[in-house]
Amino acid sequence: MDIIFFEDKNAYQKAFLEGIKNGFFILRERQKRNSEINFVDLSKEKSFNCSKISKKTKKLIYLNSNLINILNRCNLKNTNNILVIIGLKEKVKLNLNFIDPFYDYTDYLYSSNPEILREESVVLTDRELQAENYFLIEKKSNIESKISDLFEINKSVNRKKELERITQNRIYQTPRFRKDVNKIIIDTKEVSAERIIPAINFNLIFDPEIYVLPGQLDLWRFSKKEFNSNLKGLEHPILLNNNFLFDDEFSKKQIQEKLFYALGFDSLLFFGKGINTRFNGLLGEYTKEENRIFIKPEKIGLQ
Repeated sequence: MDIIFFEDKNAYQKAFLEGIKNGFFILRERQKRNSEINFVDLSKEKSFNCSKISKKTKKLIYLNSNLINILNRCNLKNTNNILVIIGLKEKVKLNLNFIDPFYDYTDYLYSSNPEILREESVVLTDRELQAENYFLIEKKSNIESKISDLFEINKSVNRKKELERITQNRIYQTPRFRKDVNKIIIDTKEVSAERIIPAINFNLIFDPEIYVLPGQLDLWRFSKKEFNSNLKGLEHPILLNNNFLFDDEFSKKQIQEKLFYALGFDSLLFFGKGINTRFNGLLGEYTKEENRIFIKPEKIGLQ
C-alpha cells in the first residue's frame, strides 16, 4: 500500500501519518504476517510525473492544497484501490473515494434524533451557516455575555432595573427567558464546547437540552462529572474512551490532532480490509455511500 502525501508543517497531517504508522505496527504484530506500506512524499520529487501515483497499487492519499493540481493533472480513475483523505476545510469536488474529516454533522443530528425540532433549537457556532436558527459566538467573545444575550436574560434584568427606578422600590423577580428555544446545539470549530457548556449552566436556571456534535468533548482531559446531565448528541469513540492503548503523548494532543491520528489508524485497517465492508474504528462506523465514506459516530447521553 502506498501512502501518498505532500509534506507540510500542518499538525493534522503529521498526526494522520503518525496514526498510520501506529496502526501498521499493531496490525503486523497481531496478524503475524508480512505486510508493507510505502510512504511517498511528493514534496521531495524534483521532477514529478503521474507514474508515481498511477501504479497499480493500493493508494491512500492525504489531500492538501499542494496535491489538488497533481490529482487533477493525473486524472486518476476511481477504483476501490484508491482512498483520499481530504485535509482541507474547503469543499473539494472529487470523483475518487474519499473521507471528509471536516464533515458538518448538524443535519445528521437532526435526522438521527427526531425529537430535535429545528424551530425549537438554536445552533451555537463560530462561523456563518446556511441555516436560519444559529447564533454566532466568536473565539474572542465573552461567552457568558453572549449566552445571556441569546436568551434575553439582560432584557429581563433591564426591565427589573427600570421598574425599580420608576417605583423606587426593590423588586424581587425570577428572570424570564426565551420560550421559543429549549434545545441548544453546539457546533464550533475554534471555540471549545468545554468553554460554552459551563457558560450555559451559569446563565440558565432552567434545564435546556444541550447537544454536541463530533469533535467537541475530550474525556481524555475532562471527566463526565464536569458536564451537565442534560448533555446529549454525537461523538467519536476515541474522545469518549481514554482506555485505548496509546501513550501519554497522545493524551496531550488537541482534539483535532487526536481525531486525525485516529483517522490515520482507522484508514489503514479499513482500507486494508476493503472499503465496501462495514468497519468499526476509533472514530465510529465506516460505510461507503457512492464514492464517499461516511463515519457514523456514537450517540451519547452523558449522565
